Amino acid sequence: MKIAFIGAGQVSTALGLYFKNNGFEIGGYYSRSCKSTERAARLTHSHPYASAGELINDNQMIWITTPDDQIEAVVRQITLLPPPRKDEKLVLHASGAYPLSILNPLKENGYQTACAHPLLAFGDPVVAQEKLGNVWFAIEKPGEDNGQLTGFFKACGNQTFTVDPGKKSLYHAAACVLSNYLVTLLDASFAIFEKSGMPRDNIQEAARPLLESVILNLKGKDLKDALTGPIKRGDKNTVRMHLESLNALMPEMTALYTLMGRKTMQLLGDYSLEEVLNTPLSKQ
Repeated sequence: MKIAFIGAGQVSTALGLYFKNNGFEIGGYYSRSCKSTERAARLTHSHPYASAGELINDNQMIWITTPDDQIEAVVRQITLLPPPRKDEKLVLHASGAYPLSILNPLKENGYQTACAHPLLAFGDPVVAQEKLGNVWFAIEKPGEDNGQLTGFFKACGNQTFTVDPGKKSLYHAAACVLSNYLVTLLDASFAIFEKSGMPRDNIQEAARPLLESVILNLKGKDLKDALTGPIKRGDKNTVRMHLESLNALMPEMTALYTLMGRKTMQLLGDYSLEEVLNTPLSKQ
């Protein structure tokens, strides 16, 4: 079985490297960007295709790894090609937000279809492919209905889990909160550090051990057991001082701090600081 990708960005390049390292043949890449196509093909020692039709003719497993908003256009493009022999080709998309049903026009044309979203934040593809061995893939159909796809991931050593098609966007929202918004939260923290007087150039390096200790503390524990800090300790005066400082110096951050504080109380199931986090500062 030869594997190929329509879309030649970081995700598809990392997947190509990973699948190749697991013994699968990578046929190549096609993308509207010749530069991206050539780079992905070079890294995976595969072929840079000049058209989607050529790629589909040469390969048996075709991943659509374009940006989500381009998937429908790719599907329309493929439906214009001569249909394959029954069950000869498997086309799947890697979107975490779009359901499998977006590929229905291909299924009607004789393609097998599936979707598999890797639960990983992709940066540099060479680095990302080293992490993929521990990654879980979200699929829509139960394992017994996936046949070729289930066996494929089993051969790679990856776990899969089934996502309800009606809740696919909710699943993807969870992934975004964990990966994307964690970075946004770090940016907010760094801004507060800078306002406190810490040199901006030193903040990331100084904060790294703290962040790493949080991740380490999560291992083998329930989330509430991994929590530290004033809300867990019930330090009402410390939380009040935080809010007073933010309100005076960075009022735009007060709402975020309060929201996160309330969510932390909810996680702990301890609302002893509810009055501090719910009362306007002018009344405290």
